[in-house]
Amino acid sequence: MPVECHALVAYLQERGIPPEISKAHCQQIHYSCRGKRYYAVAFTNESGGQEMRSRYFKGCISPKDISIRRIRDGPSTECAVSEGFIDYLSALTLGIIGADTIILNSVGNVNKAIPHLRDYNTIHCYLDNDVAGKTALAQLTERFGTKVIDRSTLYLGYNDLSEYLTQN
Repeated sequence: MPVECHALVAYLQERGIPPEISKAHCQQIHYSCRGKRYYAVAFTNESGGQEMRSRYFKGCISPKDISIRRIRDGPSTECAVSEGFIDYLSALTLGIIGADTIILNSVGNVNKAIPHLRDYNTIHCYLDNDVAGKTALAQLTERFGTKVIDRSTLYLGYNDLSEYLTQN
């Protein structure tokens, strides 16, 4: 179901994500926990799991995995790597991603992304400006060398692309 709930649309707009971006790339999901009903913005991963966000919740309906978004059916020479789907939506909002994208959905998923990154000539990394993001960047740089370009300098002074979008 498309993201239509007023509270979820408002949450995403507070994060700088316009409704046309969220409706094109996300779903609205309803779920239960301990007998109570909730809803969240959902983003599907490669294993059919759902990465979920709302103003009050950040989690996943397993299995946890990366998400891949391709811009065309054929091969592409460039790929972007984003830490989470809100950062991916932020990049789309800012118009800075025009390539295939792998969303890690957790820096712990870097190794799951590696087989998918092998055939790209350039890997643009939009990872967080924190220890975990820098560690993930180092892992990718160690594996792919000069193919990796650190794009976090675009939002230097901010933790991530989402924070940069909301503050500017």
